[in-house]
Amino acid sequence: MKPAAREARLPPRSPGLRWALPLLLLLLRLGQILCAGGTPSPIPDPSVATVATGENGITQISSTAESFHKQNGTGTTQVETNTSEDGESSGANDSLRTPEQGSNGTDGASQKTPSSTGPSPVFDIKAVSISPTNVILTWKSNDTAASEYKYVVKNKMENEKTVTVVHQPWCNITGLRPATSYVFSITPGIGNETWGDPRVIKVITVPIPVSDLRVALTGVRKAALSWSNGNGTASCRVLLESIGSHEELTQDSRLQVNISGLKPGVQYNINPYLLQSNKTKGDPLGTEGGLDASNTERSRAGSPTAPVHDESLLGPVDPSSGQQSQDTEVLLVGLRPGTRYNATVYSQAANGTEGQPQAIEFRTNAIQVFDVTAVNISATSLTLIWKVSDNESSSNYTYKIHVAGETDSSNLNVSEPRAVIPGLRSSTFYNITVCPVLGDIEGTPGFLQVHTPPVPVSDFRVTVVSTTEIGLAWSSHDAESFQMHITQEGAGNSRVEITTNQSIIIGGLFPGTKYCFEIVPKGPNGTEGASRTVCNRTG
Repeated sequence: MKPAAREARLPPRSPGLRWALPLLLLLLRLGQILCAGGTPSPIPDPSVATVATGENGITQISSTAESFHKQNGTGTTQVETNTSEDGESSGANDSLRTPEQGSNGTDGASQKTPSSTGPSPVFDIKAVSISPTNVILTWKSNDTAASEYKYVVKNKMENEKTVTVVHQPWCNITGLRPATSYVFSITPGIGNETWGDPRVIKVITVPIPVSDLRVALTGVRKAALSWSNGNGTASCRVLLESIGSHEELTQDSRLQVNISGLKPGVQYNINPYLLQSNKTKGDPLGTEGGLDASNTERSRAGSPTAPVHDESLLGPVDPSSGQQSQDTEVLLVGLRPGTRYNATVYSQAANGTEGQPQAIEFRTNAIQVFDVTAVNISATSLTLIWKVSDNESSSNYTYKIHVAGETDSSNLNVSEPRAVIPGLRSSTFYNITVCPVLGDIEGTPGFLQVHTPPVPVSDFRVTVVSTTEIGLAWSSHDAESFQMHITQEGAGNSRVEITTNQSIIIGGLFPGTKYCFEIVPKGPNGTEGASRTVCNRTG
């Protein structure tokens, strides 16, 4: 019998019987599984599974499971998905559970792995270098997958700028504005344009340092500083210090004080020693509030830090431009004579950020004695007067006077710019030095060279009288020569005779006429001693 013929003779199956056998077999299979206590084994840990990441999520996971369910955070199946290449069903913020499914559709133990979000954020962002126009940032990252970093530069006044750096945890951001606030964000990424979360840091660029710092003038007790300010400079701070060892500086002349709040385009008149005397306890350099140029916290009449004129500008840069000068000028008064100082100027942004300092050293002029003059000179004494180059009262000084003669010397101290020098020798050359002293500070001395005159002649007498001649004689021990003035009574005229002898006969006189003879001793360098006079009538 042929099978085909036998098949033809079988009666047709009913619809109920068509599904009965498969259903029975399935129930038997499930019973075997339940009796054996077995479940499909879970897939390997998805963290070590081979993953190909697309732009929208996980697109492929290698596994022996036949299919996977995409579940939410509670484990509830959302969408059934297969290990396809497109991965369009994966969301950036979803979790992916990968339960294994056997041929009977039973889920295995599920394993949860994050979907393809970006790499971990960076941390510990630091601005290791800040200048007026560039900032160097560094950061750390624990994500080894991050191969590139994107930094964004934001500022209210500028367009946003984005730059990507590769394989380096740092960047040098250039082309910035001085004294400007910026927000920088760092975003890690991997090579397929997947980016993590940004982290930000706020940085204010430093202002441009002051330029053309100079000492415009120096005096005994004052000095004028001036400098130019760059764009973005809101104010400046000056650290003024005296220079010298402990032995060189007196307690009165030591100085270390901050002067802040110096605005561009304003002139100031400041007494730094007065500021230092007003400093608060525990504030060796003074505080900006207590010692600033506007003196806002210690406002009082005659403030040593107030501008000469409020908003007194130094003048426009260009008369045609109408722009005001950005120069600052500070007149320092009340300084100590002959003292060295160092001024360090810091430009400041509006929030107090300071630029690179610029320093200059200067020295006030020493107290100087000048115009030393000898008055009332005699053979054994003289009177000195002089002037001092300090505007303050000269009575604040003492003066050391040193008198050096040809064979001897002497010293004298006085408290006024005038002195009588006694005990001198006649017809002698002297070097005289007058040195001013203020406290422990000696100024620049003044000098004078002088010859004392000879003493007057002695024993001046008439020795011979005739109708036309009169003989004269005298004594002198230090005169080099003698000058004789001869005056005729009633005539009103005179003549002069010079001799180096100590006697002389005057001829050519008129008989019976009275004559007066005045003799002047002449000393070194043309000095003249006091005169002596004698009168007599011819026979």
